[in-house]
Amino acid sequence: MRNVLLVFLGGGLGSVARYLTLLGVNRWLPQSQFPWGVVTANMLGSFVLGFLCVWPMMRVQNTAVWLLLTTGFLGGYTTFSTLTANTWELFEGGQITAALLNAIGSLAIGIAATALGFACGRWWHA
Repeated sequence: MRNVLLVFLGGGLGSVARYLTLLGVNRWLPQSQFPWGVVTANMLGSFVLGFLCVWPMMRVQNTAVWLLLTTGFLGGYTTFSTLTANTWELFEGGQITAALLNAIGSLAIGIAATALGFACGRWWHA
């Protein structure tokens, strides 16, 4: 039951952090029809997950810290469902290029951010 509560707490905090990220990005780019806030949250979350994956204390993935930070917080912070919904909305709105850029670009940026997170985490712990 403790693990469920850790994931619950982390997920709630991550969802609030994502909401605040979206508000901040939308304040910075108020007229943009492209979902930059979701791209930003997913990119940052991917970087942090990559970084955490190389921490020695995080290598055992059933620890309370892992559940709170990754499954919980980062699971709530990043969002595949919003990414796909935004992509579909762009597609339905006739913005085919933007939809493809959102889908393919988000995946590419996410992988690159995770790789950078791994590299930074390894450098940090070297």
